[in-house]
Amino acid sequence: MRRIALLATLLAAPLALGAPASAHDIWLDPTGSGVQVLYGHPHEPELPSAGKLMSLTAYEPSGTVALKANLESGPAPALRAAHHGDALFAASYDNGYWVRLPDGSYRNASKRMLPQADKSLWSVKFAKAVSGPTAPWDKVVGQPLEIVPLEEPASASGKIRVRVLFEGRPLNGASVVATDGVNFKSDADQARATTDSEGVAVVSLRRSGPQVLGVSHRVTPSQTPALADADSYGATLAFTVTDPKTN
Repeated sequence: MRRIALLATLLAAPLALGAPASAHDIWLDPTGSGVQVLYGHPHEPELPSAGKLMSLTAYEPSGTVALKANLESGPAPALRAAHHGDALFAASYDNGYWVRLPDGSYRNASKRMLPQADKSLWSVKFAKAVSGPTAPWDKVVGQPLEIVPLEEPASASGKIRVRVLFEGRPLNGASVVATDGVNFKSDADQARATTDSEGVAVVSLRRSGPQVLGVSHRVTPSQTPALADADSYGATLAFTVTDPKTN
């Protein structure tokens, strides 16, 4: 799977506290020698924080391996973990507390520290990526917000059925967004599908190649109401479609 760029308007961004045009999220890009953790937008990528990466796991056909991601310096700094072989990769990323101040600026802090904030939330992000023909692509790994494919992603033809789970239960009414994972897409140009009562959505795929699906879910009040008004969850699923018949 070649480098996958995150869909530009995938989810409500923590910095914008609800403005979908400013999406930030994490996604995973498997390579032949490992997996890279990516963050931001395709047109303005940012280096993710190693300290905010809570876990990175490779679910191999024969077992589970905990990976350690390291910051690599150089002309193109990256957060990457070594791994060889097919796997379903999964990561969790605590993006912390964010507030919007009355002047419109944003701070990576809780409302306890900045009680004058007019909006606040806690932001947590989850990512999965399917790499290789023997990867356990249908495994439910137990992320609080998770996209689970219901058919083999690499063979998806024009569309793919997925189930969205929140805290292990189907999430009804969630908007699943898809792009080619490479180019900036405006809201009007994004493929979207809404989950039904079983948490299932049928998402259109416009062409073969890299894909990134994403979903967001916000819970109010926050589990930590002294620190934030709401909890914001985001999840992505990255894979590559090899079937040339996709639309």
